[in-house]
Amino acid sequence: MNKNIVFFIVSIVSIQLFAQTATCDGSLPFEEKDGIITIEMESGILPSGSDWKTGSEEDPNLSGATINYIYWDGAQSFSSLTGASITYNIRINNPGTYRLAWRGRIGKGTSGGEHNDAWLRIEADDFYATKQNSPTATPALEPKPNCNSNPDRDCPEGSTTGGFFKAFMNRHPVNSAPDRKWGFVTNTNDGNSFRFIWATFNTAGNYSIIVDARSNSFFMDKIVLRRSNVSDSAAQNLNNPESNCYDASLSTNNISESRVNIYPNPTRGKIEIKNLKENTVLTITDILGAKVRQIKTKSSNEIIDISNLKNGVYFISNNDKNNYFVKKIVKI
Repeated sequence: MNKNIVFFIVSIVSIQLFAQTATCDGSLPFEEKDGIITIEMESGILPSGSDWKTGSEEDPNLSGATINYIYWDGAQSFSSLTGASITYNIRINNPGTYRLAWRGRIGKGTSGGEHNDAWLRIEADDFYATKQNSPTATPALEPKPNCNSNPDRDCPEGSTTGGFFKAFMNRHPVNSAPDRKWGFVTNTNDGNSFRFIWATFNTAGNYSIIVDARSNSFFMDKIVLRRSNVSDSAAQNLNNPESNCYDASLSTNNISESRVNIYPNPTRGKIEIKNLKENTVLTITDILGAKVRQIKTKSSNEIIDISNLKNGVYFISNNDKNNYFVKKIVKI
């Protein structure tokens, strides 16, 4: 075959593979590849004015590397959410069931049972926990309130609220060896740990992971999602880079499509959205991932009034999984 033709074919394939990759800005979804998503937790949007902080220290498990982490520096919230959740949007290309584990350490005190947890929720088709390393193992737990109406699932012992698990680790902050203080430990269920937290994604598309503060001074480095056919050792390799972010507006499936624009942003009331596909369903969610508005559009340009929403950060997305977008809106 002519070398120029080969080069042309390879170039086209490369464009198709990478044209939708974009710089991560905290709102674009992190893209799953080969059954793995890796997210540095400081890459999320930390709510303005909240008690979320960032820190860094030498990595005891990776020579010459630095750990950049987030932690809550406010009042502890053991029975309810703080209202300062961080949403990590993700894109699943290979449907299936995935295990979530985050890397953390206890950053304060002398007990393995304090300053060791956060609230966790995954917006997926199923979200549950098992004791064994199998997504089909029984028994299985589901957060409240869903567990109350599911005869196949138990409710967790200890705190659970609004579809969130209390997710904790228990590596001792003093007695553990230095290279054991940080680890991928994400348990739930007080007194009898269920060590494996799972999320099922039935179709390719966009989903989200929501983290809220529970204990203060719990240091969180990164989140790793791995498909059930991928090993923990492969997914949790500290040399793995952070996943790329996905921007459907760069899709080569519709290279002539203009990018969706929102103006003004920040806004005090009305926003104008340009370059939509006609007959689109738009969804506005708050920082917790709760749906606050759904709009059916008829034209490519729409004006939406959000003056009745409280001031804060929101996300607007569409229902087209092939040309999906998610945009951050700031209401002031």
